[in-house]
Amino acid sequence: MDKENDEKVAEEGTEAKTVSDKTEETTAKTKNNTTTRSAVDSQNINQNLKNVKLEDLEDDEGEESLQQDLSKSSDEIEEEITSLIATGHMFKAHMIAKKAFQKHPENVNIAQAYSLVLLKTGALEESRKLLYPILNVSPVLEEATGEEMITVESLLASPFLRTGRPDVIANIGHIFKESWKYSHHCRDLELAKELYLSSFKRDQKTSTGMNAAWLAWLTGDDEQAKQLAAAVLKLLPPYGLEANFSELIDLAEAQLLLGREEEACKLYEEAMKSKDKINYILIVAARQQLYFLREAGFKVPNAALDILVPPTIVVFTGHSIDHPSFQVSLFPPDIEEDVKRIIKEKLESINAKIGYSSASCGADILFIEALQELGGEVNIVLPFAIQDFIENNVRHAGPRWEKRFEKALANAHSVSFSCEDRYLGHDMLYRFSNHVMHGSAVMRGKFLTTDPHLMAVWHSRTDSLPGGPADFIDRWSNISTLHLIDLDELYNENGTTDQIDTNLIKPQKTSLSFDPFVSKSPERVIKSMMFSDLHGYSKLQDEHVPSFLDFLEKLNQAMEKINTELDSLNTWGDAIFAVADTATKIADFGLRYCDIIESLGKKYPEFPFPIRARISLHSGPVFVAQDPFIKKVNFYGGHINRAARLEPVTAVGQVYATQQFVSLLHGETSDERNEYVQKGLKYYERYSTEYVGVIALAKSFGQQEVYHLRWK
Repeated sequence: MDKENDEKVAEEGTEAKTVSDKTEETTAKTKNNTTTRSAVDSQNINQNLKNVKLEDLEDDEGEESLQQDLSKSSDEIEEEITSLIATGHMFKAHMIAKKAFQKHPENVNIAQAYSLVLLKTGALEESRKLLYPILNVSPVLEEATGEEMITVESLLASPFLRTGRPDVIANIGHIFKESWKYSHHCRDLELAKELYLSSFKRDQKTSTGMNAAWLAWLTGDDEQAKQLAAAVLKLLPPYGLEANFSELIDLAEAQLLLGREEEACKLYEEAMKSKDKINYILIVAARQQLYFLREAGFKVPNAALDILVPPTIVVFTGHSIDHPSFQVSLFPPDIEEDVKRIIKEKLESINAKIGYSSASCGADILFIEALQELGGEVNIVLPFAIQDFIENNVRHAGPRWEKRFEKALANAHSVSFSCEDRYLGHDMLYRFSNHVMHGSAVMRGKFLTTDPHLMAVWHSRTDSLPGGPADFIDRWSNISTLHLIDLDELYNENGTTDQIDTNLIKPQKTSLSFDPFVSKSPERVIKSMMFSDLHGYSKLQDEHVPSFLDFLEKLNQAMEKINTELDSLNTWGDAIFAVADTATKIADFGLRYCDIIESLGKKYPEFPFPIRARISLHSGPVFVAQDPFIKKVNFYGGHINRAARLEPVTAVGQVYATQQFVSLLHGETSDERNEYVQKGLKYYERYSTEYVGVIALAKSFGQQEVYHLRWK
């Protein structure tokens, strides 16, 4: 219903720098897997953390920085809070908003901003309570839900609807509408409708009018909805000849609500011709609105969706320029221009605007340059520590490619690492990075209501190597979105069809020969893992021990019924550490474990407070080896530590997951969905992942982008 544009344009310097300077800058930008988030992702921040307590939210800035923020004017503080919400920094936004509200409790704009950040971080009731003084109404206790809420009658009697600023009233309506999405409480929907209606009567904006109209339709008042739609149409000339993109979309929706599909489609076409069409975020918002209405039961014509075409997302994989140690050529330098030309032609043919790629010399950088020349957005994902990456994937092609690598990173929309570990000769890290890229593109595609495509520059006569183009192609489940560029067709003048021995095209890793750890390194595998402990366990007294042992027994009985295949499950005290070979297995195990504890913890009134769990999930490459003490297989490495450090800062009663875990989860479920579709079966999404923000991990382990995982 809203068409707010939260687009964040990240302007970064593009001055020429040395590779070493750029390396330091990139490492700083992407420290601890913190990715520069795109504007589209930031619009999809949709928390549903109902029982989060304010004291469970971790501050991520020092007191000195906080005081600097609070020294600004109230308008500047409100703008900063809004910006932090839009870019996903919920915890910092919460901290600043809370302190600012304590300093300026009478400021309506700050109270409004604080209410929104509370809503976004899951404190639903606290969010509503901040709005009641602004509206000058008192809540009543709902016996059915046990919640305090205001009535529609008291809102309509409030003088604020007549004296408050229309934009403030609309903003509060937006908060109640968002609250309805989390609570599914019809009262929130009714309140949102009345607030938007009040704002529209005074500001006569098409956006507030259509919000009021759709909310009227959702609450069952079809007649009022049509009256509002007709009123919106009278605000602008026929076909909105002087309207901007958003106003044209509002007019189109008004025609839809009135049952005039043909007129609506003409307006959608007019909107797509407008100067604003380059901003695809607006197109996506309009398209999402249609999907929302269709899910709500409104008849949305397919023709309208066909007009609002979203940009194509492309995941890219390709061969590097030949390594000097290759005994057979795969990608000779003299076909570089031909490869780039073909990549660019294919990108144009599918309307590609968003790309995910690594940045090796050769095909990766050619893809990055081609997409940037077309005005597209490039997101670079590196598979391991940047110095090792340059040494193994860039430097062998010479200084010219190093400079192009440097420029690619400088001009990218975002640069991130699937992991920051050393390479140590483990090609599995390339495969893991491909998984992360795939999952990130799937997540982005869900927001854009489109499926990502895979473009690959490969050599058809080579076998599949871990993380290579053929490996990625083999794992891509939707062949209708696959675009191949065969290097063999470009330069194989002899026309031979003999398969190439992979031993002839494996670069000699001389750069790592000095490292004493490489030869001793145990096997490295991709695993997903869970850490959990019980909140309040350390505060139990001796008299609680018998009941706690009974609690553990019942917990164990319930857990034994969970049929989840795990590679490892260890416990100590109240903590659990689980490992599995897929993200879906750990997601199922973690969510079921959380559900059981939430239910079971309420059945022991003798405890000082209900026992609840904190659960953290993470995926990454880990070392697997036999533990010399317990003589069993165990798992080691920095990614185990990262999962462990997330658990203490997870909100009580919630399941938090890292960016890497969520990427793998979306990639796996995307493959499952494609398999179901190919068999003619209906696929039901099981999980919902909503962005929480950038959280400081425990014990100064850096920062981490975190998502809230729950059942769909």
